[in-house]
Amino acid sequence: MSGGEPSGVDLVRVALRAAMEAARKNSTRPKAKRKPRAVTTVQRDGREPMGLGAAINALVTEPA
Repeated sequence: MSGGEPSGVDLVRVALRAAMEAARKNSTRPKAKRKPRAVTTVQRDGREPMGLGAAINALVTEPA
């Protein structure tokens, strides 16, 4: 084992980095622009299960 040549895990890292760079250079796929995610709100009608914290909060804030 010489100190200048990578071996074992280091050799795999070097090979992976080279393969990723080659794939990036050879890619014909256009770079995709990220679309903003749509915000969804959940409206509960009382039939869906609640989390424990939400259930306790509902019990505490609910009038007797």
